[in-house]
Amino acid sequence: MVARAEYLGTLARLAAVGVTRRPWRVGLLAAAVALAAAAAFGSLLFQRAVAGSAARSLDRLGADAVILPARVTANLTPALLTVESSPQTIPIDTADRVATLSLLARSSRQRTFQVPDGGGHLPVDLIAFEQVSDFTILPWVGDRLARPFAPGDVIVGARRPEQLGERISFQGTDMVVHARLGLTGVGPFERGMFVDVATFERLAERGVVDATGAPLPTRPLDTPSGILVRLGDRRGPEDLRFVAAGIPGIQVLSSAGSQVEVRQGVALLARGSQAGVILGLLAPALLVGIAWTGMLAERRGEFGVMLAIGMPRRDLLITILLEALAAVLAGALVGVIVAYGTIVLLERSLGFVLSARAIPFVMPSVPECFTLGVTSILLVAVAGLSGACIAAWMAARREPWALIRGDAA
Repeated sequence: MVARAEYLGTLARLAAVGVTRRPWRVGLLAAAVALAAAAAFGSLLFQRAVAGSAARSLDRLGADAVILPARVTANLTPALLTVESSPQTIPIDTADRVATLSLLARSSRQRTFQVPDGGGHLPVDLIAFEQVSDFTILPWVGDRLARPFAPGDVIVGARRPEQLGERISFQGTDMVVHARLGLTGVGPFERGMFVDVATFERLAERGVVDATGAPLPTRPLDTPSGILVRLGDRRGPEDLRFVAAGIPGIQVLSSAGSQVEVRQGVALLARGSQAGVILGLLAPALLVGIAWTGMLAERRGEFGVMLAIGMPRRDLLITILLEALAAVLAGALVGVIVAYGTIVLLERSLGFVLSARAIPFVMPSVPECFTLGVTSILLVAVAGLSGACIAAWMAARREPWALIRGDAA
């Protein structure tokens, strides 16, 4: 076992010698791989940013449809962003049944209450929602505190007078304004106050009552005022109406079918662009294969001597692949670093222009960038080594005497 490890170390040192003997040629190969890695990482990163920005913009259009109690009359435009206040709710078993519908890609429950404010003015719309499933409220968040949303925090509509970080009180229970929403032109959305389940449960436990004097429930989303839904691919509002017709006690309000088609089309284009990036990795495989074939052709005599003195063909193949691996990994790493720096500079310019036009530009987080970078390095390395493997196999399969004489393949 020790002898085998020492032998593998010898192969690695032999590969290192092969790399250092021709640094310029290996460097040029690494530069070509770096260009391919930069293109792959840049494409993946920019595609993710564009897809995230497009998704944020489409989310701002609201849900594809909203499911409400059958006896509720609601305006469509506000309902696609937030559920209006109503004494009617969806029973828990019906809400659970809706959540299991296969044609839904996402669903988000909301419960709306009218709660008297501390100043004796008109009741305030207090909307309970779930952060994990929400896709209509959070995309409209504008200014926010520089910390995660916590129990006791509230999000206020754009027309509310409260300021960011301000402490407000509901019947003796303090809350902090964590974020303000952007202007939407939808009255209930701009006048409302939005709290997650943890904050709402705190209000309920401290005895806060609604405008009718009834105590707030501790589990508001078990019986929601409505369910905002996002349809799956190749599903339209009519499909939802057909399925919902078999569930008693609910009604479906839907947006125009064209909005659903646009959103689904953008999602399909995003997936197609990812497939294009992966197919584009065939280029570095061909590039490395062709370049490595030419470089190995000049070393026919060296390889022939190695085989003639007893080196197994498998070990010769390993040595050649170790040389290629060093060039491919070094080039891929440099390419990813250069691409990331370029994208950061692009974000500062393009992102500023888009934000000035109220168009969101969502850059992936640092962990996502790291994941995309590692993915790009691995993909480019696999693609490059695939090409090098073919070239190495073509060199190692020949007879020693033919390599020493320099015969053409």
